[in-house]
Amino acid sequence: MPTFGEAERRIASLLRAGNTFVYNGDNFTIVNSGKPTCMKGEPKTDIYVEAESEYGDIVEIKITYKKENADFIENKTNAVRAKALFGDDWENIIMQATESIRDVFESKKLIYKSAAARTERGAITLGWKYELLNKTGGGLSGLVELTREQIIDVYAGTHISKDKRDARVNGEIIENCGIANCILMNDGVKTTQEIIDSLYTIEDYVDMYPTVYFACKALNYRTFYNKYDGNRPLSVYVDWYVEDGQLCHNLVFDSPLSVGGDEVADNLIAALNELGIDTTDDITEDIVSDPSIINF
Repeated sequence: MPTFGEAERRIASLLRAGNTFVYNGDNFTIVNSGKPTCMKGEPKTDIYVEAESEYGDIVEIKITYKKENADFIENKTNAVRAKALFGDDWENIIMQATESIRDVFESKKLIYKSAAARTERGAITLGWKYELLNKTGGGLSGLVELTREQIIDVYAGTHISKDKRDARVNGEIIENCGIANCILMNDGVKTTQEIIDSLYTIEDYVDMYPTVYFACKALNYRTFYNKYDGNRPLSVYVDWYVEDGQLCHNLVFDSPLSVGGDEVADNLIAALNELGIDTTDDITEDIVSDPSIINF
C-alpha cells in the first residue's frame, strides 16, 4: 500500500504540463502544474493545475487529496491551524465541542496502574489532542457544530494565512493557489482523464458529506520511561497539583490549544516529586484526592 506522499506524487505525475483532458465538454491542455509550497507549513491545495482550452479559456484546478481510507481531515491541530480551519471564532468552536462531552472527559481514568485498551501500564494523562475526522472517532468524539459555509472553509482552506494562500508553484507565486476548489478521494486513478472525472467540487463534496466530527486523543506521560509524545497542543488539559499532601487535578476546558504537553508534564512531574512518586507503582488511593481516576 503506497504512502500518502507516494500516492500524491503519482497523481501529480499524471497531471504534468502537456497532458490533455476533457472538462465540461472542452479539450484542455495542462500548461502549469505542481505542488504549492510556502516557507512554513502547507497550503490546503496539494496539487495545482492550470490548463488552457482549445479556445484559449483558462481553468485552475486546485486539488486537495485524501486517500480513500483516510479518516482525518486534520490530525495535528494547533492554534494556527485551528484559526486557518475555523476562522476567528476557532476557540469558541473547540470549547463548544469539548464542553458538549464534558461528562465523558470527567468519567475518564487518568492514572493507569494497569493497562486499559490502548493505554499502557504506568501512564498518567496530561490532556487530549484535537483532531478533525469525517466520521466519529471513539468515546471522546462528537459532531462539530458548523454551518455549510464553515465546513466548505475547512476543506478549502479559506482562512489560511496569506503566505499559504498565495503559495509558490515551480518557484512562481500564484495568487490564491493554496485555497482548494476540488477534492480527490480515488486512489485507483491511472490516467489524467480519470483524475478529472473523479474530482468533486468542495461544495458538492460537502453536500454529500455535510458533517465534521472531532476526536480528542490522550497525550500520556509514561512514568516507567519518563517520556510523552512531545509538546502537542491540548484541547483539554489536566492541571495537576499537590494540596494537603495529595495529588489533585482539574480539567481545563477554556484554554484550547494554548497549553501544550511540556507545561502540563512539568507540573505533573513537580507534583510527583513533591509526593515522592517515581512511577504509578508508588500511587495509592490515599495519596490521590479522587481515587476514582485510578485504573487499578
